[in-house]
Amino acid sequence: MKNFIEKHLNKINIGLIVLIAIAPLLLCFNSSLWFDEAYSVGIAKQPWGNLFISTINDVHPILYYVLLKIYSLICGTSVIALRIFSVIPIVLLAIFSFVKIRKEFGNKVSFYFNLVLLLLPVTMHYGSQIRMYSLSMLFVTITAVYAYLAYKNNNKKDWIIFAIASICSAYTHYFALFTIGIINILLLFFIVKEKKELLKRWFIYGAIQIVCYLPGIAIFLLQSTRVAGGFWISVNYPDIITQIIEFFFLDSINSGLPAIFGLFIVIYMILRVHKLYLEDKKKIRPVTIALTTCGLVILVTLLISFVRAIFIPRYMLPMLGLFIFAFAYILSVEKSRIIKIIVIVGLIGLTIWNGITLWNKSYSEENSKPIEAIQAEVKPEDIFVYTTIGPSSSVAINFDENKQYFYNKDNWTVEKAYGAFAPQMKVVNNLDEIENYTGRIWVIDAGDTNMYDYINEMEGTTVIKDKETYYHPFSGDTFIISLFEKN
Repeated sequence: MKNFIEKHLNKINIGLIVLIAIAPLLLCFNSSLWFDEAYSVGIAKQPWGNLFISTINDVHPILYYVLLKIYSLICGTSVIALRIFSVIPIVLLAIFSFVKIRKEFGNKVSFYFNLVLLLLPVTMHYGSQIRMYSLSMLFVTITAVYAYLAYKNNNKKDWIIFAIASICSAYTHYFALFTIGIINILLLFFIVKEKKELLKRWFIYGAIQIVCYLPGIAIFLLQSTRVAGGFWISVNYPDIITQIIEFFFLDSINSGLPAIFGLFIVIYMILRVHKLYLEDKKKIRPVTIALTTCGLVILVTLLISFVRAIFIPRYMLPMLGLFIFAFAYILSVEKSRIIKIIVIVGLIGLTIWNGITLWNKSYSEENSKPIEAIQAEVKPEDIFVYTTIGPSSSVAINFDENKQYFYNKDNWTVEKAYGAFAPQMKVVNNLDEIENYTGRIWVIDAGDTNMYDYINEMEGTTVIKDKETYYHPFSGDTFIISLFEKN
């Protein structure tokens, strides 16, 4: 059996690439959205001028939205089509593993890379999300591999690809920016230590990266000032460590067993790397650099989070390729068949468990009920009033021709970006305009405001549709929907 697998390893690897394409696709064929996805859909529908304005008012770089817009002009703006766009980078990453990682690190490393890429629960989930995570993962992985090759071979082509991938990473996600920043620093460290003749090229291509990213720095500073008015991220110490492990190995599963397995994997990797380092530290260097990069990104952002919380587990996705590479390398040199079986069988079990969970959430009949309830009674002249982020996004995307009001009760400056959801979206800090309105008013909230009571008590207001509560399994949002007529 072992000889058969080794003999046909490349063919099996190609089969893995096919499965990597299929797995997230299985979750693409539903129209349910959560808040961030709805924002991406809204951006894709925007004219180019509005797209740039909405992006600048967002909290993420611009490249993903530009590429998503270009893709949407060809393939349309349906939820399914836009989800497929996120699958493409995952498939390209698997192909990159087969073509480049296989060439540089061997067949086994490439095989295990694609196997882990397929089996990590988080890959399937975020490979089908209309967000920039899969794209940033691709760019960061390419950056890291070509940084290593530039150092190893000092080939001009490798330096160019390294710089281009680095710039693309920086313009895709800010945690990708942190990651490639650390990659550049580690590259400089080893150049100064072992290959000083490469210093000139490091400075040249480093300067190119900085110059090309100057517009991104300006946008980042602008976004930083705007988001400061209403920041939602919080970090709980020391629970965040457990959350990081759970994110990779549990994803949508609510159980302690996968968490234990994830902890086992982490401990196994640490012990195995330590042993390999003692045996031959230069041979294991690509692994130690990959894990050091991941560790430093987490450490730096957690330290920053003591002052201003910026870390949430899904922001680790840009560097997921580095973690997978390290994991794959360790498995490729693992001599114990029992350990390999435990790891692989465990990952397969988690994938099946997580896949069933995600399938049930994605294709639940409950997901369509909030929108259907509105569609049954909505009129073109109706207005919508929102008080909470989650439900507002899905409704605004589906009824973007109706006048929309988001009551900005918390004075979040980032709400300026909400115009992406609908051309007629208006963010208000008071309800004067609503009080003076005559006509039908839909109120959408999540039960954490008194908007229903406020409008119900307005003079001349009649309840047409009393409060109805709907749970949306895909997003985890609660929709509380009511309809008034104001004379």
